[in-house]
Amino acid sequence: MKTHPPFAIVHIGSIRVSIAIVQYASPDRIKILEQAQKETTFGEEIFRTHRLSFASIHDLSQILMGFRQLLADYGVTEVCPIATTVIREAENSLGILDLLRLRTGFSFHVADMAEEIFYKFFALHHRLLKEKAPLGKKPLLLLDVNSGGVGFTGWKAGRLLFQMNVEGGRLSVLERFTKQQRQELTFPSAMRDYFHASLSTLWPHIEKSSISTLVLSGFEARILASLLVPDRQELPVVIGREALLRFVDGLVPLTVKKLMHKFGLPERRATLLLPTLLLYDEIVRTMPIESIYVYDITFVTGCAAWYGAGLYSPKAVAAQSELQIDLARSIAARYGASSDHDARVEKYAMLLFDALQETQGLTPRARLLLRMSAILHEVGKYVNLRNYPLHSWQIIEGTDIFGVSDAEKRCIAAISYYYSKDNPDRHSTHYESLSQEQKILTDKCCAILRLADALDQGHSGKIKDVTATLSKEELLITCESEEDISLIRWTFERASQLFREIFGITPLLHRK
Repeated sequence: MKTHPPFAIVHIGSIRVSIAIVQYASPDRIKILEQAQKETTFGEEIFRTHRLSFASIHDLSQILMGFRQLLADYGVTEVCPIATTVIREAENSLGILDLLRLRTGFSFHVADMAEEIFYKFFALHHRLLKEKAPLGKKPLLLLDVNSGGVGFTGWKAGRLLFQMNVEGGRLSVLERFTKQQRQELTFPSAMRDYFHASLSTLWPHIEKSSISTLVLSGFEARILASLLVPDRQELPVVIGREALLRFVDGLVPLTVKKLMHKFGLPERRATLLLPTLLLYDEIVRTMPIESIYVYDITFVTGCAAWYGAGLYSPKAVAAQSELQIDLARSIAARYGASSDHDARVEKYAMLLFDALQETQGLTPRARLLLRMSAILHEVGKYVNLRNYPLHSWQIIEGTDIFGVSDAEKRCIAAISYYYSKDNPDRHSTHYESLSQEQKILTDKCCAILRLADALDQGHSGKIKDVTATLSKEELLITCESEEDISLIRWTFERASQLFREIFGITPLLHRK
């Protein structure tokens, strides 16, 4: 299989800053040519003070400048600089990013938690597809524990069943307790109670998927695997339910000092391992987990798989987008949305989008966000038919949408809100909360969605064989129907006003 020129992933994490020089062949064939990392205490500082001090920013800049030499050694010019919890949670994040750009030349993208989990899932998904093992046919719970939160992803036979994220990662949980409290023998018990209360509302949703297999990744999972299966040199490894429970029970009272002495771990690693072990234990005791698989997927390898796919594997990116769309449909079904109406609106929206894309500067990413808006545009009716667009906004803003950033989610919520309201303008609080770029995207997608929804006004599917042809300043939409479509024609005329304002194009509806 063809390989491509190497690229680099530069990651600012909570416990380390790292760089990886990557040779990419496909999402399941990634080779790390060289990797360097520096452990830091930036995460503890952020969760304690909510800011990164100037001294820490200076240290971070020095680390990053050291990475520049490695890039030069390999002649790498394609670089993905990405930051996660440590920058995401910092109150002075904008200042940090600007200083790093000026001092190091790296312009970092700050990944939201949903993005962070999505990259690792992407790599794991392709690993499971490649292996073609029975594991890939069972309902799985993919657990992602990072510094700021925990992600729960349900997956079966190539389909996303659910994706939910909660606060309370390894570092954020530790910082909820004082140093003195963490040294008491009752600390593990208090942490167990914390996890039990935090996760209790998740189980009814997860139980519906009949999950019996847990998939773990991350450095704590690798430590666990090395302790329970010491003779196994390569991952993945399989751990039985009872083996994990016996292991944790055998460590009671479970303390940092005990982990350090028993397994020869440095204090910092033992400190981070403690809450993660207790979280694993809580999940396995609460759910009917039979087996636990540990994979060697890290955030950096996940990010490399996704970034490389974006450069060289468009089919893999498109396939992943379909998984996200499938999940959006599951969210809509949860709120009782009309699947037939949503499917027609989605179809018409994509038809209009594709007719406009080449001349209107519309991106493939905008297409994905518009599809999700079409699927989710009426979820607010579940709460109340009166002013349902507002409830749609609130539901979308409050829902984890896998692989969609918070900024993109705000666009989906805005599109779903304005498609049936007055035109977006500066007098609207929802609209003013968007950036300039988000407003442009929202305007264009809202105009398309409003027109697409008009074509199924009445939710009756009265029109058939719809086509869209762009010709200079007109968009001709043709359809067939043997029924009265007066309501569709009148609604289409009203929806055309915003469309003309945004695109400078007049949409025309013609029945054959």
